[in-house]
Amino acid sequence: MGQAAVIAGRHILAVEAAEGTDQMLGRVAELRARGRIRSQGGVLVKAPKPGQDRRIDLPTIGPQTADGAARAGLAGIAVVAGNSIVAEAERMRQTADQNKIFVMGVP
Repeated sequence: MGQAAVIAGRHILAVEAAEGTDQMLGRVAELRARGRIRSQGGVLVKAPKPGQDRRIDLPTIGPQTADGAARAGLAGIAVVAGNSIVAEAERMRQTADQNKIFVMGVP
């Protein structure tokens, strides 16, 4: 199991596997387009796996993540504050703003 999941209305819509976050978000977008996901919104949640070595592999988000979340019809992204990497933070913020999605750190 990977470091990400998509949750909507108390339902798990997708769990990241070997394909990675971007591909998982693409899968959610495709499922929505085919009518397989009917719930609105949802949140991408990224967190370290239990027992994960946080010295070498932290959850990472960036502009591509924000764009993928928007294409998947999500309302936003939640990451574990202090245990995640934000790549190109300003560009990610702009992408999130343009797509009207939130990005937040959670304890």
